[in-house]
This record gives sequence, C-alpha cells and structure tokens, in this order.
Amino acid sequence: MVRLLGREVKDKTGEVVAQVVNLLVDAAGEPRAAILDYGGFLGVGKRRIAVAWRALRFTPGATTGAVTLELDREQLKNFPEYKPDAPILAAVPPLEAEAPPAAGAPRQAPE
Repeated sequence: MVRLLGREVKDKTGEVVAQVVNLLVDAAGEPRAAILDYGGFLGVGKRRIAVAWRALRFTPGATTGAVTLELDREQLKNFPEYKPDAPILAAVPPLEAEAPPAAGAPRQAPE
C-alpha cells in the first residue's frame, strides 16, 4: 500500500505544484475529490483547492509512484478556495467530447 496524504502532485511538465492534504469520499467510500495545497512559493501564497478524483493520474513506481494533475495553472488561477463549511466546488478537466469551458476556467463537479 502507498500513502497518499502528504504526497507531492506534479503538473504535466513534472514540476511539483501541490500536495495532497485530504480526500473526500462518497457514502460508498469511493474517492470523489482530493484537497490540495496548491501554488505559492516557499509556503507563501498557497491555497487549498478541491479537484475531482478524475483530475489526478497515478503512475505506479518503486515505492511512491507519481501523482499528476491533469489541470494547468491557468485553469486553476481563479478557482475558488476550498472551505470545509461551504458547498464543495471541485475542479475537473474538460471531457474530450466537450468544448473547452469559456476563458479556460475548469468546470465544477457537483457535490
């Protein structure tokens, strides 16, 4: 088994952009979203965002594997911060069959 909390998350170029800090699961125990400490530099400017589980790719490897985020900085730049007491808005990558969202904003997954 591999630990997921605390794991670094990389973008498609391999740069570390976030860290997994929590998981949200549905009533059946299936993962629905991950809460990430995203962005910032040297701990300044980080914010927590929720991303849909399908926005993450897991590559097995040695003992840790890799976690890659299928959304880029531009798509998440203005995405709302995760607040535990507010409705959950999770960023999701656009479906290939759909047209890209206006202004490059990620779609929001329903709760």
